[in-house]
Amino acid sequence: MKTILTEQLANEIVKRTMSIIHANINIMDQTGTIIASGVPSRIGQLHDGAVQVIKEKHTIEIDTSRTNHWHSSQPGINLPITFQENIVGVIGITGHPDDIRDYSQLIQMGAELTLEQAFLTNEIQQNKQIRQNQITNILLGTEQDQTYIQERAHYAKLDIKTTYAVIIISTPVLDKKHTKDVEKHIHSWLNQEDEYIPLFTNQHLILKKEIQPSSNTPLKDILIEKHKTSAIPHMTIAVGPYLTGVNGWRQSYQEAQKIIEVANTLYPSGGIWSYQDLNLAILAYDLLKNTPQSTKQLIATYHRILTENDGTQLHQTLKTYIEENGKMSITSDKLFIHRNTLTYRLDKIYQITGKDPRNINHLLELKMAQLLYKLESNNN
Repeated sequence: MKTILTEQLANEIVKRTMSIIHANINIMDQTGTIIASGVPSRIGQLHDGAVQVIKEKHTIEIDTSRTNHWHSSQPGINLPITFQENIVGVIGITGHPDDIRDYSQLIQMGAELTLEQAFLTNEIQQNKQIRQNQITNILLGTEQDQTYIQERAHYAKLDIKTTYAVIIISTPVLDKKHTKDVEKHIHSWLNQEDEYIPLFTNQHLILKKEIQPSSNTPLKDILIEKHKTSAIPHMTIAVGPYLTGVNGWRQSYQEAQKIIEVANTLYPSGGIWSYQDLNLAILAYDLLKNTPQSTKQLIATYHRILTENDGTQLHQTLKTYIEENGKMSITSDKLFIHRNTLTYRLDKIYQITGKDPRNINHLLELKMAQLLYKLESNNN
């Protein structure tokens, strides 16, 4: 049997018991060695009384008249700690047996209940971890055998007819305390039938079940509202679509993961994103990843802007112009420049790149070039 009476658990039993009674408590393992004690100097010593308890499988009392017989034991009562009908250790209560006999069995029972609780908690945690691993394998896996997939889903207690959206939350690598804060914040978003899985130290996953009848409010908007109370900086949240069945869940995960990769590159300060928000950026990401040769000319086009003496200024002008959908007056107001200055800068971009920002087709090329340049620069 795997050792269930660990030093950590033994120390917990000693600390808890001694906070209730005014007597020293020793916990011995299956060899009779003291592994926890109210007298730390005794830890590591062999306890003769405990050895005898383990050998004879019953309680041993030691009074003052018999201490010479027990070289490493003091007066007290030593009781077996049993778990699943096996002796896993011994609990010793120091004191005259007549003074402590009345409550010694209660202390023994308390120790055994603590063991059972620790065992059950560990079992629940292990089962939870196994289930989370199964769900992760379903989402990230490439297995196509439908029978195998359905068996895995059944083992993980997932109904393959259920509709889920995958949400991925990405944060900077945080210390333990802030990671707990992130997990607590994420748990506040969950309904009873949602699944939460910590993927890595800085990435978390939610399998969000669609509630029927579905709300008219998009899932992204619901998350924006829930996220308002968060003080956690630079958190990126990717919202995959609601889809049904294993292949649908996988697609939702893949879309959410792609959103995370693009958003973390383009918007490192964080935010909540859906696929629709980043359509063009994701297209640029796919082109850069799958056909990098086809992107070289566009990247070079944008690089020419930035190599000018006023390149940063031209970049910011084009960025704002695109954000304001090519509206000259709004763009110039936002940049705090005269409309004629804006016209001059757009003309200069045309001169440098051969692409006129006032032409919708050219503007789309410049936007794609801008995205590709930033994606490439941040990934190198």
